[in-house]
Amino acid sequence: RSSHYRVGATTSAMSILLPSSSVPSMAPPMALPMRMGSIGKVGIRQIPRHLCQPTRSSPAMRRRTARKVWEDAASFCSDPVVSCVGWAFLISGLTILRVATMDDDRHTPKAFLRRKKQLDNGVNGVNGVEKASSPIVCLGDSITRGNLSADWVGSLRDEWQGLVLNAGVNMQCSQNIQQRIDEVIACKPSHVTVLVGTNDLKAALSPIEGYMYQVFGDLPEVPSLETYEKTLTDIKHRLVQAGAQVALVSPPVLGEDVQSEANKRAAEFAAVVRKVAESAGGEHGEQCTYLPLFEHTYSACEALPSGRPYSGMNFFAWCCLLCWDMHILQRDLADIQKERNLGVTVDLVHLGPKAAKELADMVHGFLQSSHERARFVSPRVPGYEMIE
Repeated sequence: RSSHYRVGATTSAMSILLPSSSVPSMAPPMALPMRMGSIGKVGIRQIPRHLCQPTRSSPAMRRRTARKVWEDAASFCSDPVVSCVGWAFLISGLTILRVATMDDDRHTPKAFLRRKKQLDNGVNGVNGVEKASSPIVCLGDSITRGNLSADWVGSLRDEWQGLVLNAGVNMQCSQNIQQRIDEVIACKPSHVTVLVGTNDLKAALSPIEGYMYQVFGDLPEVPSLETYEKTLTDIKHRLVQAGAQVALVSPPVLGEDVQSEANKRAAEFAAVVRKVAESAGGEHGEQCTYLPLFEHTYSACEALPSGRPYSGMNFFAWCCLLCWDMHILQRDLADIQKERNLGVTVDLVHLGPKAAKELADMVHGFLQSSHERARFVSPRVPGYEMIE
């Protein structure tokens, strides 16, 4: 009865304010509150008060919630499996970071210039070979650096028994090497080998990798085949003008499937290297030599029963494991290569022992042939002579 009274009072009030045609007709008692909605007092009383007002959590409630989240996280991390996986990722990440940034403190251009400065200042204990000869500089990326693959520069140093500097830096493109060419020229080298282009090739193949190399390498643009040719030409001319005998090395295969799109593009990069090496632009164009690393590794892949194509995800996973295998477990690269069923590379990019040995032999032949043609004496440093 009280409901009927309130509904009637509300309807009467509406009839005063609205035309008679606008006043809703009387309906059964249960239907009218549903039609009235929130206009009638019945509708308002049917909605719970705590749903009509925003809730405000007290500081005590927030502390209880935070404590609950922390307890749940602590319980999750205390699980043995989760703990082991977490520590494994942490240690692996630190290992990868250490390998990527580690530098050879003995055989780099920076170390050579530092020792040369000490020699000029009369500091004792400097190697006599460094005093008497111009160095041989191997310039490049991680394939030259050799701490993620077989160290072909170290093999060359053992065979040549001269002053061989390793100017390889991980994760660098041709434009990064162009930026540090002055440091190499400052060493006044007699011979320079340039092996770069694998990262340029990867950047040209994948927009994601291209963006990463541009950002982390602080490059003005994403590397491409056109910028690669332009940059390599500038590197060659600057080294030749400095009086060095220069050998340009074509980048190796990318993956071990010779029919893959990656190796079709790799062949284009190798053709650019040959073109730049054989071009007679500049006064000393004839001093540049081409070393066909791509052709050698391509032929080796053709002899494999099956070649695995390049995959960015596979490479990243194998490269991370390679850091662990090489620098923590001290495993032999030949065993790692055999375990992964690879024949030329150890991770679809970096050279295995056999390919690295072939590259060291090619560079050794370049040094030997130029030495046999004429005994090279640097016009810039009188009395600095290559040691046989």
